[in-house]
Amino acid sequence: MKEVYDCIVLGAGINGVGIAKELSLAGKSVIVLDKATIGSGASSHSSRLIHGGLRYLEHFHFGLVKEALHDRTYLVKHYPDLVKMTEFYLPIYRGSPRPAWMIRTGLWLYDLFSGFIAPHAKVSHEKFRQAFNRIKMEGLRKVFYYFDAKTHDLKLTQTIALQAQELGCEICENSVIKSIDFEKDVITVHLEDRIIKTKKLINATGAWIDELNTKYNLPSNYSIRKVSGIHLVIDELIVPAPILLQTGHQRIFFVIPEPESGQTLIGTTERTESLACDAITVNEEDISYLLKEVNAYLNVPLTKKDVSASYIGVRPIILSKKSEHESSREYKLDLHTKGEAALLHVYGGKLTTFHSLSKKVAKLLS
Repeated sequence: MKEVYDCIVLGAGINGVGIAKELSLAGKSVIVLDKATIGSGASSHSSRLIHGGLRYLEHFHFGLVKEALHDRTYLVKHYPDLVKMTEFYLPIYRGSPRPAWMIRTGLWLYDLFSGFIAPHAKVSHEKFRQAFNRIKMEGLRKVFYYFDAKTHDLKLTQTIALQAQELGCEICENSVIKSIDFEKDVITVHLEDRIIKTKKLINATGAWIDELNTKYNLPSNYSIRKVSGIHLVIDELIVPAPILLQTGHQRIFFVIPEPESGQTLIGTTERTESLACDAITVNEEDISYLLKEVNAYLNVPLTKKDVSASYIGVRPIILSKKSEHESSREYKLDLHTKGEAALLHVYGGKLTTFHSLSKKVAKLLS
Protein backbone atom coordinates (compact mmCIF):
# COMPACT_ATOMS: atom_id res chain seq x y z
CA MET A 1 0.00 0.00 0.00
CA LYS A 2 1.34 3.39 -1.01
CA GLU A 3 1.96 6.27 1.36
CA VAL A 4 2.03 9.05 -1.25
CA TYR A 5 -0.55 9.49 -4.01
CA ASP A 6 -0.91 12.00 -6.80
CA CYS A 7 -4.54 12.48 -5.77
CA ILE A 8 -6.77 11.53 -2.85
CA VAL A 9 -10.54 11.58 -3.43
CA LEU A 10 -12.95 11.75 -0.51
CA GLY A 11 -16.29 10.12 -1.27
CA ALA A 12 -17.11 7.05 -3.37
CA GLY A 13 -20.37 8.34 -4.79
CA ILE A 14 -20.87 8.79 -8.52
CA ASN A 15 -18.86 12.04 -8.63
CA GLY A 16 -16.02 10.66 -6.51
CA VAL A 17 -15.54 7.49 -8.55
CA GLY A 18 -16.06 9.39 -11.82
CA ILE A 19 -13.30 11.83 -10.85
CA ALA A 20 -11.06 8.94 -9.77
CA LYS A 21 -11.56 7.27 -13.15
CA GLU A 22 -10.66 10.43 -15.10
CA LEU A 23 -7.57 11.09 -12.98
CA SER A 24 -6.48 7.46 -13.36
CA LEU A 25 -6.95 7.73 -17.12
CA ALA A 26 -4.54 10.68 -16.99
CA GLY A 27 -1.93 8.43 -15.40
CA LYS A 28 -2.29 9.67 -11.82
CA SER A 29 -1.98 7.44 -8.78
CA VAL A 30 -5.35 7.78 -7.04
CA ILE A 31 -6.98 6.54 -3.85
CA VAL A 32 -10.65 6.99 -2.95
CA LEU A 33 -11.74 7.01 0.69
CA ASP A 34 -15.32 6.52 1.84
CA LYS A 35 -16.66 6.18 5.35
CA ALA A 36 -19.22 3.66 4.09
CA THR A 37 -19.39 1.75 0.80
CA ILE A 38 -19.34 2.60 -2.90
CA GLY A 39 -22.49 4.53 -3.84
CA SER A 40 -24.10 4.12 -0.43
CA GLY A 41 -25.23 7.76 -0.22
CA ALA A 42 -27.41 9.69 -2.68
CA SER A 43 -25.88 7.74 -5.58
CA SER A 44 -28.04 4.75 -4.66
CA HIS A 45 -31.09 6.70 -3.45
CA SER A 46 -32.09 8.65 -6.55
CA SER A 47 -34.96 8.42 -9.03
CA ARG A 48 -32.65 6.31 -11.23
CA LEU A 49 -32.96 8.73 -14.12
CA ILE A 50 -30.39 10.06 -16.55
CA HIS A 51 -32.11 13.22 -17.71
CA GLY A 52 -31.54 16.78 -18.80
CA GLY A 53 -33.89 18.20 -16.20
CA LEU A 54 -36.96 19.39 -18.08
CA ARG A 55 -38.19 21.38 -15.09
CA TYR A 56 -34.93 23.36 -14.90
CA LEU A 57 -35.87 25.15 -18.12
CA GLU A 58 -38.55 27.27 -16.47
CA HIS A 59 -35.84 28.74 -14.23
CA PHE A 60 -33.60 29.41 -17.27
CA HIS A 61 -30.88 26.95 -16.26
CA PHE A 62 -30.12 26.36 -19.94
CA GLY A 63 -26.43 25.60 -19.44
CA LEU A 64 -27.19 22.83 -16.96
CA VAL A 65 -29.81 21.27 -19.24
CA LYS A 66 -27.50 21.35 -22.26
CA GLU A 67 -24.66 19.75 -20.31
CA ALA A 68 -26.94 17.09 -18.84
CA LEU A 69 -28.37 16.20 -22.24
CA HIS A 70 -24.84 15.95 -23.65
CA ASP A 71 -23.92 13.60 -20.81
CA ARG A 72 -27.10 11.61 -21.34
CA THR A 73 -26.05 10.97 -24.94
CA TYR A 74 -22.58 9.92 -23.83
CA LEU A 75 -23.88 7.51 -21.18
CA VAL A 76 -26.46 5.92 -23.47
CA LYS A 77 -23.71 5.28 -26.02
CA HIS A 78 -21.03 3.98 -23.66
CA TYR A 79 -23.17 2.13 -21.10
CA PRO A 80 -26.05 0.72 -23.19
CA ASP A 81 -26.74 -2.09 -20.72
CA LEU A 82 -27.16 0.38 -17.85
CA VAL A 83 -28.56 3.55 -19.44
CA LYS A 84 -31.53 3.21 -21.78
CA MET A 85 -33.72 5.79 -23.48
CA THR A 86 -37.44 5.52 -22.80
CA GLU A 87 -40.65 7.47 -23.29
CA PHE A 88 -41.78 9.79 -20.50
CA TYR A 89 -45.40 10.93 -20.44
CA LEU A 90 -46.64 14.31 -19.28
CA PRO A 91 -50.44 14.71 -18.96
CA ILE A 92 -51.94 18.16 -18.50
CA TYR A 93 -55.25 18.52 -16.67
CA ARG A 94 -57.75 21.30 -16.26
CA GLY A 95 -56.34 23.49 -13.52
CA SER A 96 -52.75 22.24 -13.90
CA PRO A 97 -50.33 24.93 -12.66
CA ARG A 98 -48.41 24.87 -15.96
CA PRO A 99 -50.56 25.39 -19.08
CA ALA A 100 -50.13 23.32 -22.23
CA TRP A 101 -48.37 26.09 -24.16
CA MET A 102 -45.70 26.38 -21.46
CA ILE A 103 -45.13 22.62 -21.41
CA ARG A 104 -44.92 22.44 -25.18
CA THR A 105 -42.44 25.34 -25.28
CA GLY A 106 -40.28 23.56 -22.71
CA LEU A 107 -40.43 20.31 -24.66
CA TRP A 108 -39.42 22.09 -27.86
CA LEU A 109 -36.40 23.64 -26.11
CA TYR A 110 -35.55 20.22 -24.69
CA ASP A 111 -35.60 18.77 -28.20
CA LEU A 112 -33.51 21.66 -29.49
CA PHE A 113 -30.82 21.21 -26.84
CA SER A 114 -30.66 17.48 -27.49
CA GLY A 115 -30.38 17.93 -31.27
CA PHE A 116 -33.89 16.63 -31.99
CA ILE A 117 -32.58 13.08 -31.57
CA ALA A 118 -35.96 11.87 -30.31
CA PRO A 119 -38.48 14.73 -30.48
CA HIS A 120 -41.56 14.98 -28.30
CA ALA A 121 -45.06 14.33 -29.62
CA LYS A 122 -48.67 14.67 -28.62
CA VAL A 123 -50.61 11.58 -27.50
CA SER A 124 -54.29 10.99 -28.17
CA HIS A 125 -56.64 10.64 -25.22
CA GLU A 126 -57.64 7.17 -26.36
CA LYS A 127 -54.07 5.89 -26.62
CA PHE A 128 -53.30 7.32 -23.20
CA ARG A 129 -56.44 5.78 -21.71
CA GLN A 130 -55.56 2.32 -23.03
CA ALA A 131 -51.96 2.41 -21.85
CA PHE A 132 -52.44 4.19 -18.52
CA ASN A 133 -55.65 2.59 -17.31
CA ARG A 134 -54.86 3.35 -13.65
CA ILE A 135 -54.66 7.11 -14.35
CA LYS A 136 -57.78 9.28 -14.20
CA MET A 137 -59.08 10.77 -17.43
CA GLU A 138 -61.42 13.31 -15.84
CA GLY A 139 -60.25 16.84 -16.61
CA LEU A 140 -57.49 15.68 -18.96
CA ARG A 141 -56.68 18.38 -21.53
CA LYS A 142 -53.56 17.18 -23.38
CA VAL A 143 -50.86 14.55 -23.13
CA PHE A 144 -47.29 14.75 -24.43
CA TYR A 145 -44.45 12.30 -24.41
CA TYR A 146 -40.74 12.94 -24.73
CA PHE A 147 -37.58 10.90 -24.28
CA ASP A 148 -35.11 10.64 -21.42
CA ALA A 149 -33.11 7.76 -19.98
CA LYS A 150 -33.41 5.36 -17.05
CA THR A 151 -30.63 3.60 -15.20
CA HIS A 152 -29.83 1.67 -12.05
CA ASP A 153 -27.96 4.27 -10.03
CA LEU A 154 -25.99 1.94 -7.76
CA LYS A 155 -24.99 -0.42 -10.57
CA LEU A 156 -23.82 2.54 -12.65
CA THR A 157 -21.75 3.88 -9.74
CA GLN A 158 -20.23 0.45 -9.08
CA THR A 159 -19.39 0.06 -12.77
CA ILE A 160 -17.54 3.39 -12.88
CA ALA A 161 -15.73 2.44 -9.67
CA LEU A 162 -14.64 -0.87 -11.19
CA GLN A 163 -13.34 0.90 -14.28
CA ALA A 164 -11.31 3.23 -12.05
CA GLN A 165 -9.88 0.23 -10.19
CA GLU A 166 -8.95 -1.46 -13.45
CA LEU A 167 -6.93 1.67 -14.24
CA GLY A 168 -5.01 1.28 -10.99
CA CYS A 169 -7.13 3.34 -8.58
CA GLU A 170 -7.45 2.12 -4.99
CA ILE A 171 -10.86 2.38 -3.33
CA CYS A 172 -10.97 2.03 0.44
CA GLU A 173 -14.44 1.57 1.88
CA ASN A 174 -15.33 1.96 5.57
CA SER A 175 -12.39 4.31 6.04
CA VAL A 176 -12.24 6.41 9.19
CA ILE A 177 -10.37 9.69 8.83
CA LYS A 178 -8.87 10.93 12.09
CA SER A 179 -7.52 14.24 10.77
CA ILE A 180 -6.56 16.16 7.64
CA ASP A 181 -3.60 18.53 7.59
CA PHE A 182 -3.66 21.04 4.73
CA GLU A 183 -0.17 22.54 4.69
CA LYS A 184 2.05 24.24 2.15
CA ASP A 185 3.07 21.78 -0.58
CA VAL A 186 1.47 18.72 1.08
CA ILE A 187 -1.86 17.43 2.38
CA THR A 188 -1.72 14.65 4.97
CA VAL A 189 -4.66 12.38 5.74
CA HIS A 190 -4.47 10.42 8.98
CA LEU A 191 -6.47 7.19 8.90
CA GLU A 192 -6.92 4.70 11.72
CA ASP A 193 -4.26 2.36 10.38
CA ARG A 194 -2.09 4.46 8.08
CA ILE A 195 -1.03 7.94 7.03
CA ILE A 196 -1.24 8.98 3.38
CA LYS A 197 -0.05 12.13 1.65
CA THR A 198 -0.83 13.98 -1.55
CA LYS A 199 -0.51 17.32 -3.29
CA LYS A 200 -4.12 17.15 -4.53
CA LEU A 201 -7.14 16.37 -2.35
CA ILE A 202 -10.62 16.28 -3.88
CA ASN A 203 -13.60 16.53 -1.55
CA ALA A 204 -16.51 14.88 -3.36
CA THR A 205 -18.58 13.96 -0.31
CA GLY A 206 -21.86 15.34 -1.64
CA ALA A 207 -24.35 16.24 1.07
CA TRP A 208 -21.71 15.54 3.73
CA ILE A 209 -19.38 18.27 2.42
CA ASP A 210 -20.15 20.96 4.99
CA GLU A 211 -19.96 18.47 7.85
CA LEU A 212 -16.56 17.25 6.64
CA ASN A 213 -15.20 20.77 6.15
CA THR A 214 -16.27 21.75 9.66
CA LYS A 215 -14.92 18.59 11.27
CA TYR A 216 -11.48 18.88 9.65
CA ASN A 217 -11.32 22.69 9.55
CA LEU A 218 -10.93 22.92 5.79
CA PRO A 219 -11.28 26.28 3.98
CA SER A 220 -14.24 26.71 1.63
CA ASN A 221 -16.06 29.43 -0.28
CA TYR A 222 -19.50 27.83 -0.44
CA SER A 223 -21.92 25.86 1.65
CA ILE A 224 -24.94 23.74 0.80
CA ARG A 225 -28.55 23.30 1.71
CA LYS A 226 -29.38 19.67 2.35
CA VAL A 227 -32.57 18.75 0.53
CA SER A 228 -33.94 15.28 1.13
CA GLY A 229 -36.02 13.38 -1.37
CA ILE A 230 -37.91 10.19 -0.62
CA HIS A 231 -39.27 7.52 -2.90
CA LEU A 232 -41.99 5.01 -2.22
CA VAL A 233 -41.72 1.48 -3.59
CA ILE A 234 -44.97 -0.22 -4.65
CA ASP A 235 -44.92 -3.95 -5.42
CA GLU A 236 -46.85 -3.69 -8.68
CA LEU A 237 -46.57 -1.93 -12.01
CA ILE A 238 -49.00 0.97 -11.84
CA VAL A 239 -47.99 2.53 -15.15
CA PRO A 240 -46.36 1.11 -18.30
CA ALA A 241 -43.86 3.99 -18.69
CA PRO A 242 -42.53 6.86 -16.57
CA ILE A 243 -45.02 9.66 -16.06
CA LEU A 244 -44.56 13.19 -14.69
CA LEU A 245 -47.39 14.60 -12.60
CA GLN A 246 -47.85 18.07 -11.16
CA THR A 247 -48.93 19.04 -7.67
CA GLY A 248 -51.08 22.07 -6.95
CA HIS A 249 -47.96 23.90 -5.73
CA GLN A 250 -46.15 23.56 -9.09
CA ARG A 251 -43.98 20.71 -7.85
CA ILE A 252 -43.39 17.77 -10.15
CA PHE A 253 -43.12 14.14 -9.11
CA PHE A 254 -42.46 10.94 -11.01
CA VAL A 255 -44.22 7.60 -11.18
CA ILE A 256 -41.61 5.23 -12.58
CA PRO A 257 -42.13 1.55 -13.43
CA GLU A 258 -39.35 -0.94 -12.74
CA PRO A 259 -40.32 -3.92 -14.94
CA GLU A 260 -37.27 -5.94 -13.88
CA SER A 261 -38.57 -6.14 -10.31
CA GLY A 262 -42.28 -5.68 -10.99
CA GLN A 263 -42.26 -2.54 -8.84
CA THR A 264 -43.12 1.14 -9.18
CA LEU A 265 -41.20 4.09 -7.73
CA ILE A 266 -43.07 7.23 -6.67
CA GLY A 267 -41.12 10.35 -5.77
CA THR A 268 -39.74 12.63 -4.83
CA THR A 269 -40.15 15.10 -1.99
CA GLU A 270 -38.03 18.20 -1.43
CA ARG A 271 -37.52 18.97 2.24
CA THR A 272 -34.76 21.20 3.58
CA GLU A 273 -32.91 19.44 6.39
CA SER A 274 -31.13 20.82 9.45
CA LEU A 275 -30.05 17.46 10.87
CA ALA A 276 -26.73 15.78 10.14
CA CYS A 277 -26.94 13.65 7.00
CA ASP A 278 -26.67 10.35 8.87
CA ALA A 279 -29.62 11.31 11.11
CA ILE A 280 -32.06 12.05 8.27
CA THR A 281 -34.78 9.43 7.84
CA VAL A 282 -38.10 8.93 6.10
CA ASN A 283 -41.05 10.05 8.20
CA GLU A 284 -44.78 9.40 8.03
CA GLU A 285 -45.43 12.91 6.74
CA ASP A 286 -43.30 12.17 3.65
CA ILE A 287 -45.19 8.98 2.91
CA SER A 288 -48.60 10.58 3.43
CA TYR A 289 -47.67 13.53 1.21
CA LEU A 290 -46.64 11.37 -1.76
CA LEU A 291 -49.65 9.08 -1.40
CA LYS A 292 -51.98 12.08 -1.32
CA GLU A 293 -50.44 13.59 -4.44
CA VAL A 294 -50.37 10.41 -6.50
CA ASN A 295 -53.88 9.37 -5.40
CA ALA A 296 -55.23 12.58 -6.91
CA TYR A 297 -54.44 10.98 -10.29
CA LEU A 298 -55.31 7.33 -9.66
CA ASN A 299 -58.62 5.53 -10.26
CA VAL A 300 -57.90 3.18 -7.38
CA PRO A 301 -56.06 4.95 -4.56
CA LEU A 302 -53.00 3.53 -2.85
CA THR A 303 -52.78 3.10 0.92
CA LYS A 304 -49.83 2.80 3.26
CA LYS A 305 -50.26 -0.97 3.09
CA ASP A 306 -49.32 -0.80 -0.60
CA VAL A 307 -45.96 0.76 0.25
CA SER A 308 -43.49 -2.12 0.50
CA ALA A 309 -40.46 0.09 1.10
CA SER A 310 -39.22 3.65 1.05
CA TYR A 311 -35.82 5.26 0.79
CA ILE A 312 -34.36 8.71 1.21
CA GLY A 313 -31.49 10.50 -0.51
CA VAL A 314 -30.02 13.84 0.48
CA ARG A 315 -29.10 16.22 -2.33
CA PRO A 316 -26.47 18.96 -1.91
CA ILE A 317 -27.96 22.19 -3.26
CA ILE A 318 -25.57 25.13 -3.27
CA LEU A 319 -26.87 27.66 -0.76
CA SER A 320 -29.00 30.31 -2.37
CA LYS A 321 -31.50 32.96 -1.35
CA LYS A 322 -33.97 31.49 -3.82
CA SER A 323 -36.70 29.11 -2.73
CA GLU A 324 -35.82 25.42 -2.54
CA HIS A 325 -37.97 24.77 -5.61
CA GLU A 326 -35.95 27.23 -7.69
CA SER A 327 -32.49 26.15 -6.61
CA SER A 328 -30.18 25.07 -9.38
CA ARG A 329 -28.61 21.64 -9.48
CA GLU A 330 -25.53 23.19 -11.10
CA TYR A 331 -22.23 22.38 -9.46
CA LYS A 332 -19.25 24.53 -8.49
CA LEU A 333 -15.58 23.62 -8.16
CA ASP A 334 -13.98 25.40 -5.21
CA LEU A 335 -10.17 25.34 -5.41
CA HIS A 336 -7.78 26.29 -2.59
CA THR A 337 -3.98 26.17 -2.84
CA LYS A 338 -1.01 26.39 -0.51
CA GLY A 339 2.18 26.27 -2.52
CA GLU A 340 1.96 23.10 -4.59
CA ALA A 341 -0.84 21.62 -2.47
CA ALA A 342 -4.36 21.92 -3.87
CA LEU A 343 -7.68 21.25 -2.13
CA LEU A 344 -10.70 21.05 -4.42
CA HIS A 345 -14.27 20.93 -3.12
CA VAL A 346 -17.01 19.66 -5.43
CA TYR A 347 -20.26 21.41 -4.54
CA GLY A 348 -23.56 20.18 -5.91
CA GLY A 349 -23.86 17.99 -8.98
CA LYS A 350 -26.25 15.28 -10.04
CA LEU A 351 -26.12 11.70 -11.26
CA THR A 352 -26.52 12.65 -14.92
CA THR A 353 -23.65 15.15 -15.11
CA PHE A 354 -20.94 13.18 -13.32
CA HIS A 355 -19.03 12.60 -16.57
CA SER A 356 -18.69 16.29 -17.50
CA LEU A 357 -17.93 17.22 -13.90
CA SER A 358 -15.21 14.58 -13.66
CA LYS A 359 -13.51 15.72 -16.86
CA LYS A 360 -13.52 19.34 -15.65
CA VAL A 361 -11.92 18.31 -12.35
CA ALA A 362 -9.23 16.32 -14.11
CA LYS A 363 -8.47 19.24 -16.43
CA LEU A 364 -8.39 21.72 -13.54
CA LEU A 365 -5.91 19.59 -11.60
CA SER A 366 -3.74 18.59 -14.54
